[in-house]
Amino acid sequence: MKRLARQLGPQRALRWLLAFVLALLGQAALSQAPQARPVLLQQAAAEGLRLAPSMQYLEDDSRSLSLADILGPEQQSRLRFVDASLVGQEADRVLWFKLTLQLSRPEDVGREWVLVVPTVSTHDLQFYGPFDSQQRATAEPVTTGMRHAWRTRPLSSEQMAWRFRLTDMQPHTVYFRVESTFARIYDVRLWDPVDYLQHTQDKRMFDGVSYGLLMGLMVFGLILLLVFGERLYLYYLLSCVWALVAIAGFNGHVLRYPFADLPAAAGVAYTIAPALWVICKLQFGRHLLQLRHYSPWLDLVVRGILVALALATLYALWGRHPLLMFRLVQLSVVASTLVLLVGALFALRRRYWPAVLYCVGVALLLAGISAIIVASWGWLAWTPSQMNVTQAALVGELVVFAVAMASRLKLVLRSEQALIQRTQQLVEALGTDALTGAASRSGLQSTAQRWLEQQRPFALLALDLDGFKAVNDRHGHAAGDAVLMTLVSRVKAQLGPEDLVARLGGDEFAVMISGERPDHALASLATQLINAAREPIDYEGRALKVGLSMGIARYPMDGADLGTLLRTADAAMYRSKQQDGGPAYRFANPGMGGETAYAPLRSSPQTPGA
Repeated sequence: MKRLARQLGPQRALRWLLAFVLALLGQAALSQAPQARPVLLQQAAAEGLRLAPSMQYLEDDSRSLSLADILGPEQQSRLRFVDASLVGQEADRVLWFKLTLQLSRPEDVGREWVLVVPTVSTHDLQFYGPFDSQQRATAEPVTTGMRHAWRTRPLSSEQMAWRFRLTDMQPHTVYFRVESTFARIYDVRLWDPVDYLQHTQDKRMFDGVSYGLLMGLMVFGLILLLVFGERLYLYYLLSCVWALVAIAGFNGHVLRYPFADLPAAAGVAYTIAPALWVICKLQFGRHLLQLRHYSPWLDLVVRGILVALALATLYALWGRHPLLMFRLVQLSVVASTLVLLVGALFALRRRYWPAVLYCVGVALLLAGISAIIVASWGWLAWTPSQMNVTQAALVGELVVFAVAMASRLKLVLRSEQALIQRTQQLVEALGTDALTGAASRSGLQSTAQRWLEQQRPFALLALDLDGFKAVNDRHGHAAGDAVLMTLVSRVKAQLGPEDLVARLGGDEFAVMISGERPDHALASLATQLINAAREPIDYEGRALKVGLSMGIARYPMDGADLGTLLRTADAAMYRSKQQDGGPAYRFANPGMGGETAYAPLRSSPQTPGA
């Protein structure tokens, strides 16, 4: 070494020594650098053969590197393995991946394999290779992704699947380029094609059940909206619609089915559906919890989140950073869930029990989406099952919300029933029947008591409708109500100013005729009432017919008090019902002869238009 230093001179010797040391260091670094070992292809396991630990990757910051650039020594030196294959933050970027594959059995030469990249949101995915030991491509490149029509998918799979063959037993190299808003290190797996298609059957069944439940909830929400017309049910219906579109987009079904040849439309649906689902979900929560009444300041916070989401959605459609919108959606789901949980607690303080079910629903969703959100932020390893958990939690939340709506509806109906009962009590206290406008039983009692105290003679007619139950059963209670109101109106038209018609309940009525009238006059009036009742009643274009049976009692001849008169008139009315083809009324005193001279013949009521 000294002799060499004397020959070269001190400066040249120093340079030579420095180069020698750097060469040694470089050799040591190369010996310690991880070398790409070929993945031996064999019969894949039940969950496929994991390739992620053997992948090398690099990030294309320029987004312009070609395959020729990647094959060059400069980019080959940049390829590196990852420490934790499935932990990493999602980002809008371009990644190149490299795999070295080798067959383990000669009989597998020419056999077909499937390389599956578990993503449906990749804008552009390009497969290159396999390249043999001479760096010759043994197949044409394949380009697919969300920006391309469905027919570009090699295996017609929602996830990005690539079919390939190896031509000999030597190592082969595969490259694929991923451009995505949510690019990450993927859990790439190798499958036998038949095994892969069988493996996806469980996922397809799970998706079918989820879509079926969501469509059932949509029908439920639509029915409630049509019946009650409240905005609460509109927001629930829209939540179900956009949840279905969002899940179908995440599963790749929006591109596969409605927009197979319109990838741009599928991309718009994929972008806006999650935000619109959250917006409708928040509006539903505001109205269900009645935040405007229970907690106005929380209502303002939720409105602020809604405005931010709306602006982020517009920015995602026309801006350059769609990932910002998805981050905001994730944050708004978490933040709004916490805010609405606080709002639910305020509602619970006022014993608003649907808030309990709302708490259960949002807690279920928060638990389900937490794993996928944390994984997207790079804090947890990503697995495909996290999407299934999120999907199940989203559907489960809407199911719980449906139960909460049913609970709220039960409270509303209970309140309305209490209000109706109170109204009836008030109307009853005033002596009026709420439906028909006739006097009520209490009104009849007070009038009869006054006339009895005055010892004023009067006749009491007990009326019962024939065929009314058939009208109710065939046309509904609304038709029955129309018959009762029309009957009271017609009866009143035949009475004098001092006479009284009262509804005793159901289709039973009583009529008080002031003064002492001869039997033939009462029989004539009974005939007029029966004929008036028999006239067809128009209801929604249908002619409804009922009959009328009547019993007649007189004060003081047939009883000294209202109870006795009602019983005797009722007994006479039932005798008229029992006689076949006789008059439609009877007097309480069978000895009087006026009941046949003016009695209309009994006939069975009919309901044309049924």
